[in-house]
Amino acid sequence: MKNPQAPAAFAPPPDGRLLRRARRAEQLIEATLTSISMLGLRDTTVQDVAARAGMAVGSISQYFDSKDLLFTAVLRTLSEEFEATWRASLPAVGDHPAVRLRAFVDCYFEPAICQRKKVAVWFAFWGEVKARPQYRDVCAGYDRTHDHMLEELCAALDPDVAAALEPHSAAKLVASVCHGLWLELLTGTDGLHRAQLAALARLQLAALYPRHAALFTAAAGRS
Repeated sequence: MKNPQAPAAFAPPPDGRLLRRARRAEQLIEATLTSISMLGLRDTTVQDVAARAGMAVGSISQYFDSKDLLFTAVLRTLSEEFEATWRASLPAVGDHPAVRLRAFVDCYFEPAICQRKKVAVWFAFWGEVKARPQYRDVCAGYDRTHDHMLEELCAALDPDVAAALEPHSAAKLVASVCHGLWLELLTGTDGLHRAQLAALARLQLAALYPRHAALFTAAAGRS
């Protein structure tokens, strides 16, 4: 009698056409990300994207029905990448709330995340998010998840200095510091690199939660 729990002896091979289509869509997203980082949202054209992707302009419609949908795919890709990064980081560091908060903040400065090109695209979308409902809708879900987790992490610690600062406000402050350091990467004249920016973020955590300062600053040379 066949065991219904047993795996199939031979799994069907992946559809080569689907894999090729997925790769081409990824090429277009990467080309669009590069174009936006260099030209901005308004001046990025399908012609420029097609040239960077090595594709004919007319073929883009096989993967994305409009330029807006292509742009939205770029924003979704960045959002998913960042969420996957912080979700993967937390289980690896244990249960201490200060270490978990540090790990979350460190994700802002991971090599795959903290790149001038990607940061430029984040700011480009944020500048348009109020005017473009489709961008706002993408950001809203990911932002809620991010903000909820950051607030939970802050709630697990008591701010020693700003004792009246509730977790919601503390989380806003931490996120604002990280975004400000991204802006420093993009426009600053001091040439600070990822490790230096991460160290500054950890110093802010230490100032907010001095009782755990040693745990925050201990990682200052790790990135």
